[in-house]
Amino acid sequence: MTFHHSMSFKQIVLVGQETQRALLLLTEEGKIYSLVVNETQLDQPRSYTVQLALRKVSRCLPHLRVACMASNQSSTLYITTFDPLDQQMPLALSLPAKILFCALGYNHLGLVDEFGRIFMQGNNRYGQLGTGDKMDRGEPTQVHYLQHPIALWCGLNHSLVLSQGLDFSKELLGCGCGAGGRLPGWPKGSASFVKLHVKVPLCACSLCSTRECLYMLSSHDIEHHPAYRDLPASKVVGTPEPNPGSGVLQDPGGTAWACKEYLSQIHSCPTLQDRMEKMKEIVGWMPLLAAQKDFFWEALDMLQKAAGGVGQGPPTPES
Repeated sequence: MTFHHSMSFKQIVLVGQETQRALLLLTEEGKIYSLVVNETQLDQPRSYTVQLALRKVSRCLPHLRVACMASNQSSTLYITTFDPLDQQMPLALSLPAKILFCALGYNHLGLVDEFGRIFMQGNNRYGQLGTGDKMDRGEPTQVHYLQHPIALWCGLNHSLVLSQGLDFSKELLGCGCGAGGRLPGWPKGSASFVKLHVKVPLCACSLCSTRECLYMLSSHDIEHHPAYRDLPASKVVGTPEPNPGSGVLQDPGGTAWACKEYLSQIHSCPTLQDRMEKMKEIVGWMPLLAAQKDFFWEALDMLQKAAGGVGQGPPTPES
């Protein structure tokens, strides 16, 4: 889909059933537009025109500026600019920092704070919280190995994160249920965020997903700048105190702590094949270049085959 150059969107979300899906688009001015999409007809080779309409919330409350949206199959949540005269104050979550944006799933949610940290809460039956296990969380729980997302999406029983690699390429990470192609390359799903085999547009800035379809909004803004603040060293999990006499951190960013945690997870796997699969997941978590991740995945596949393993792991993007 393409839009007139005067229409500048910054976020995209979905609501409704697959035969009558509403695609909601948020403009830079805080207005919401919608268009109806029939996903059962998207694979048919034809072109058609759809009607772009101003959403009711923007028509009836023209003075209201929406800052962010979140949605699930039947509900939509709008984060608006703060009104000091509003007497209906919402219930505050117990979090250590300001929340920049959030995602609302069927029975779980995700939050991203001003330091770029991701917190997940809710049902975790399929591993959709990305915590490495399938235990439900009643309070926001930080996903330590994943930071500074561009966008976050929570679906029916899976979650997606749009991130940028060290080489400025965009990557799509996912966790939870992998059935129906929800996590391309990981049909069995994953309880941790892993890199999905999807070619992401360089200017992708927002996303949303259903059980069978994935939507990404691609838009370039030359005035865009990182919105995250640097986390004080005293608040970084796993960061020790400076070495006496040198004043230099021995482990900036908690890298040693993270690697120790990874080794513990590998050690807990009962078989060699399970350890190889866990190592593939860990490669997906680590902040490596896309080419480096592909190299490690290919090498692990070769070792797995040489050891007589039957699991082939996720297919390479070329396949």
